[in-house]
Amino acid sequence: MNKFRAFMKQNPMAGWGVAALLMLVAAAMVYTRLMGKSETAQLTELVTIQDRETSDTWQMPRGMMEKELYLRQYPVDPNQGLANPKTGKFTGFPVDAWKETVSRVNNERREVEEKPAAKPSAAAPSAPSAPAAH
Repeated sequence: MNKFRAFMKQNPMAGWGVAALLMLVAAAMVYTRLMGKSETAQLTELVTIQDRETSDTWQMPRGMMEKELYLRQYPVDPNQGLANPKTGKFTGFPVDAWKETVSRVNNERREVEEKPAAKPSAAAPSAPSAPAAH
């Protein structure tokens, strides 16, 4: 700690640089918290879905839409839409950012699929071996 203090005493501009950098990081964190939507706000926003065959539209929360995608078989096919409540066919697509959403879901699921399984922390004690018969 004394070496650090001595360095800062000899180089006050380095100290000001570190302080400025910390202030920029703090300002960026405050900005993203105030300007960005929270995860809850994003998942509860209503998404308009339009059927490609019938042109019917309906709305559903983004969280429910993404839940349906996460429950599908990996990888999710971007050409298969959401189920139309009237017809039951998978021909409904959001009017905004469908391919980006499917791509993000596939990337997140790939990370989970590729993650190696956790190894047990302690091996189970082995059963005592029977003495060999002579």
